[in-house]
Amino acid sequence: MAVSKPGTPVKPSAAFRFFFGIGLLAVAIGMALLVMSLKERALLPAGAAALLLGVVLVGSYLTDRLHAEVYVDPLAFEPPWSKLARGAGPPRLPAPGKLAVAPGTAFALDKLIDFPTTATASRPAPSTQPARSVPATAPVAQPSWTPALLDQVSAQQFDAVCEALFAQGGFEIRGQSHGTAGGVTLWLYSRHAQQGKDSPAAVAWCKQWSGQPVGVRELHPLLDLMRSRQLQRGTCATSSVCSENARKFAKDNGINLLDRTGLLALIAGRNPAQQQALLALALGKR
Repeated sequence: MAVSKPGTPVKPSAAFRFFFGIGLLAVAIGMALLVMSLKERALLPAGAAALLLGVVLVGSYLTDRLHAEVYVDPLAFEPPWSKLARGAGPPRLPAPGKLAVAPGTAFALDKLIDFPTTATASRPAPSTQPARSVPATAPVAQPSWTPALLDQVSAQQFDAVCEALFAQGGFEIRGQSHGTAGGVTLWLYSRHAQQGKDSPAAVAWCKQWSGQPVGVRELHPLLDLMRSRQLQRGTCATSSVCSENARKFAKDNGINLLDRTGLLALIAGRNPAQQQALLALALGKR
């Protein structure tokens, strides 16, 4: 490929233009022979050979033109020594004893010296001491309703939680404490009853019984209260567990057992605001 002057694309030689014309002619002849080979199969090899020759010649010409016109940048083919000859090379240092700028020539002093601005000058120098890493504060665990929490609440707090839990269920509550022994009897009145407003709809017997399972003996006082008021429903709420005999006895006598698992499930069914209110009672915050 011929080299042109900087900034001037390379022109193809007369030989390349001649072969380009031959290539176009060969492509045309090859296409014609291929069309004729549809009827005369003997022309197929000749047509393919002519087409291939034309493609090679035309492709060579186009490739040469492409390379010739890509590097039109005046510095693309210019050797480094020609840049120095044109004075475009690196700046030269003044001769010893001579000034780089002629006397009397005005120039901007701030272009030579980088004066700090007012904001930069007033900024304190960065400290060379390594930055101290501040340990991340562990998030404080929020209390939640768990079996361990039921074991920690006092008897009075447990009674208050049960009373609030049944009140959230839509009942009017009239409570009767069991005294120092712990526990409370809750008479549940329906707020929507049109008749018999002074008669309770059910009764709840609430006691922790910590450390011992609830058996049939612990359910007899609740059954006596139900019979005294001719009630068909009663509930026993405890933070303990119930024996199998107690479960069978409760089922036969219309008693709903709320052991620690059932009590936590009932609390979990309340909305978040109600759960927080019950949790505040359990923690003694109200």
